[in-house]
Amino acid sequence: MRKALLFAIYLACALPLSAQVTTLPSRSGTILGPTGLFSVPTADVLTARKFQIGTHFGRDLSTVALNAGFANFVELGVSYLDRDDADNRTIANAKVQFIPTGFENLKIGVGVIDVAKAVERTGYIMLTTRAKVPPSVEDTMSQLILHAGYGTGLFREKIIGGAEGVLNAKWRVLIEYDGDNVNGGLRYSHDENLRLQAGVLRNQLFFSAGYTLEF
Repeated sequence: MRKALLFAIYLACALPLSAQVTTLPSRSGTILGPTGLFSVPTADVLTARKFQIGTHFGRDLSTVALNAGFANFVELGVSYLDRDDADNRTIANAKVQFIPTGFENLKIGVGVIDVAKAVERTGYIMLTTRAKVPPSVEDTMSQLILHAGYGTGLFREKIIGGAEGVLNAKWRVLIEYDGDNVNGGLRYSHDENLRLQAGVLRNQLFFSAGYTLEF
């Protein structure tokens, strides 16, 4: 795990920053709940007094999740898993975010999926940063966001991660590696609240949606 963390820190710090681009907030829950890509969580969390209701629809698994942000650096959530090949389960998740002093472009997230071990308790540490957009895609992509880390349990004690390519204020293309599969798709941010996603997850088509509110 130490090697994975050092590799992720090197990756995050070695890449130059891209130009600042104003885009709509794009935080969305993963298939199991925590804020992230499709199945891989990121260092991002919901900010204080925000909560998000999310749904995921796949061939073998459908989920409903509720996440809430506390104090701008803590996220707690609960997810209901409707599984075709196993009993349905409810799992709890927790994540804490750190921003190292002097590294404002770098966020670190440490979390647990399935705290009570209803399915398989999974710990993870993730780093998130912005990177320079490759010259070959500058005409279509305004910003590149990288995520890298390490996960236990469901992530098979492997390095995990992914990337978000910001196409414009509303559209992003996402790709991830979950320790076993490469998944990809699109995320649409309709406004400050509504998120829609579609793509291929574990070799199956899926659709998900999330709505953010403030309390």
